[in-house]
Amino acid sequence: MSFEKEKKRVYRRLESLQSVKNSQAMYYLQSKNPYLHDEGKKIAWVTSGAPVEFLIAMDIVPLYPEQYGAIAGAAKDSTRLCQVAESHGYSPDLCAYARTSFGSVFSPDPPTPLSEIDGMGGLARPDMLIAGNNICGTVLKWYQDLSRIFNIPLFLFDTPPLGDTIPNYYIDYLTSQLGDYIEFLEEQMKRKMDEETMIETMHHSRQAVELWTQILNLCKNKPSPLNCADRFLLMAPVVSQRGDPEIVPVYEEVLSEVQQRVDEGLGAITVPENYRFLFDNIPIWFNLYEFFNSLSAKGVVFPVDTYTQAWSHQLAETEDLLRDAAVTYSNIYLNKTIQHKIDLISTLVNDYDCDGVLFHSMRSCKRYSLGQPITRREVTEKTGRPGVIVEGDMCDSRNFSEEQAWTRIEALLELINDER
Repeated sequence: MSFEKEKKRVYRRLESLQSVKNSQAMYYLQSKNPYLHDEGKKIAWVTSGAPVEFLIAMDIVPLYPEQYGAIAGAAKDSTRLCQVAESHGYSPDLCAYARTSFGSVFSPDPPTPLSEIDGMGGLARPDMLIAGNNICGTVLKWYQDLSRIFNIPLFLFDTPPLGDTIPNYYIDYLTSQLGDYIEFLEEQMKRKMDEETMIETMHHSRQAVELWTQILNLCKNKPSPLNCADRFLLMAPVVSQRGDPEIVPVYEEVLSEVQQRVDEGLGAITVPENYRFLFDNIPIWFNLYEFFNSLSAKGVVFPVDTYTQAWSHQLAETEDLLRDAAVTYSNIYLNKTIQHKIDLISTLVNDYDCDGVLFHSMRSCKRYSLGQPITRREVTEKTGRPGVIVEGDMCDSRNFSEEQAWTRIEALLELINDER
């Protein structure tokens, strides 16, 4: 078996994806509203692991440099932005999302990747910064440097790594920080947080996450109604707009179409589904279509991945909002042990009836890639399903060898064929 780039589209087009794109375009357009501050709103740059519901409840528009990095990667402009950052002294070993972020701040060269979405260039200038280290350690210095560059305040939500349990003292610590977080936001907005608005925002967040979880669960069906790249594109609103009531009908539309595919026995690809793999780690944004389309042509489908599963944990609905949020935002995939990763991947492999696992090992995201050789070995021992590690990057194309990736995946498919 040999791999060649497949130019013909093998994906089955998801019509509701356009609603997701429209929602994101409006989201970015609104952040560029020149009268935004006059309307009593502000902008925060935030990490993907930060408690975003608190911002939305306070009329603060959350923008994600990580998401911008993904957009830049898909637009094949991230490598240039990384080089701009490197010319300002940032190491090539630094996360590509961070380098893309710094490059977009320093780069004077239009058009920037967001022009493809809203026609208005890069991220709107922030009024404040919110960083949560539950997903990454790099954000600590990344956001400190952004704070220095923009001369704006930074709030750090500190979540020490978790073991197998969540001790009460740990939740007490995080709950206390969330109280400080509210005070920080109130100081920035010069007004108190409205409790009813916060409760309503949390409710909308739960609705969106529940719909997202249902969409993911439908991929257990054969053939899978969605492929990996579908979910990577569909996930944007549940990351950046959790708590915004406007994304609920968007995900209701997506769920309806995915359910219809299941009812009609339609898969994500237009050829027979021959192999089902789990994908671990952030996708190769600059090669997203080419990579998954070429695999799809061979009948390879990814019904599940660890990345989009990270947004399937919804807030509990009790009277103690802060403790609920503390539990949710500490119990993050990347904030837990390698053994947790092994157990979770093994469970997902069995639940989604996967034939194997494709681990994307990234120079950029050390925290996500940490322990993958051990994880691959242990998952194979627990499930009997083989895995392969492909080295690359989510944004910086200089760190990805397509030929090497195909060679390793080809070997995995031949191994599976031999065992059948």
